[in-house]
Amino acid sequence: MRIDTIILRTSVYHTYMMTVGLQLRFQDGYDMAVASGVVAWARAKGQWRLKGQGPLFGQSLAHCDGLIARIESEEEAHSMASLGIPIIDIANSATSDLFCRVTNDDFQSGVEAARYLMDIGSQNWGWCAVSGVRWSNQRLKGYITELGITSENLAIFSKSLGWWRQLYEVSEELDQWLLSIAKPISLFCCNDLSAMKVELACQRLGIRIPDEVMVLGVDNETLICELATPSISSIQPDCRTIGYEAAALLDDLLHGRVSGRISRTVAPLPVIERESTQYAHTFDPYVGQALRLIKREASYGLSAGEVAAESAISRRALEIRFKAERGRTILEEIQRQRLQEAASLLIHTNLTVTEVSQNAGFSSEHRFYALFKTSYGMTPQAYRSLRRQL
Repeated sequence: MRIDTIILRTSVYHTYMMTVGLQLRFQDGYDMAVASGVVAWARAKGQWRLKGQGPLFGQSLAHCDGLIARIESEEEAHSMASLGIPIIDIANSATSDLFCRVTNDDFQSGVEAARYLMDIGSQNWGWCAVSGVRWSNQRLKGYITELGITSENLAIFSKSLGWWRQLYEVSEELDQWLLSIAKPISLFCCNDLSAMKVELACQRLGIRIPDEVMVLGVDNETLICELATPSISSIQPDCRTIGYEAAALLDDLLHGRVSGRISRTVAPLPVIERESTQYAHTFDPYVGQALRLIKREASYGLSAGEVAAESAISRRALEIRFKAERGRTILEEIQRQRLQEAASLLIHTNLTVTEVSQNAGFSSEHRFYALFKTSYGMTPQAYRSLRRQL
């Protein structure tokens, strides 16, 4: 994607039009979605000339009134600071506090990863990190905080971003680490790139995903996640809102309405579940079999009776075992899976609420409304509006 000069006008005439640069690579979905949020704000609120010309702006960079930038290193941060113009960092990589920031809530991404993995029965956890960047460190902090452990209790593998980007380079060090860690294990990979490299190594080593190793990434880079085998589950940052809020903050800086090093975070969206985590680690094999069936079939009208019918033990025995291990009944688990599917559809599609209800597996729209409001504290329409709000 290439963004050339775009002039955005409003009905109010100003004698001076601000020039705002987008210092983004435009090589992944994160940059694309952030840019769309900036454009959305500028069209609705501002009178900006937006300039973006690929990886670097060159000479035109110096002529911008302000920048929204993906700053990924200390060297880049200090170079940007020398321009002497307001800059909003949307990367949260550099550890120096030279700019205002609007970024994904990386701590909360770690929290969500832990909650998701614990909920599918994980008892053994690992962490694959990008070393030396703030966002990776924050994701780790959220992860271990929610798990209630220290980093010493994690299986950890950490390398530089450049190392992870050598996606198809075979690493004996990574291979040995994957072979040595206790299994089954759930690996939270700090981004989808590291998740993909881990999966490629597991395939080479004959390590089964998700049976032995479950893999969860961050960023929901669709091309990476969908092309991987198996496809990668990932936490979706709300990139469009990051871009929108970054534009709003930059405008406040440019007009002197705020000052100082302001930092704002945007909560991530739900986990996009794919094949790499479609498993359930449980102590009870009968419960595990039931959970895997529920995860696969809940949105297709599955009933508690059908789950029990697939088991080698009686329905009552399965219900007792299920409640003891999961803390909820089989029906409650089915409803929970359907509600999660409905929440994802509300955010990521334009289906009507009726269509969402049907696609999530609910036979009664009225029942769907009642369960959704009880679970999320608001109606499906309000939830969609809140999560899509810019």
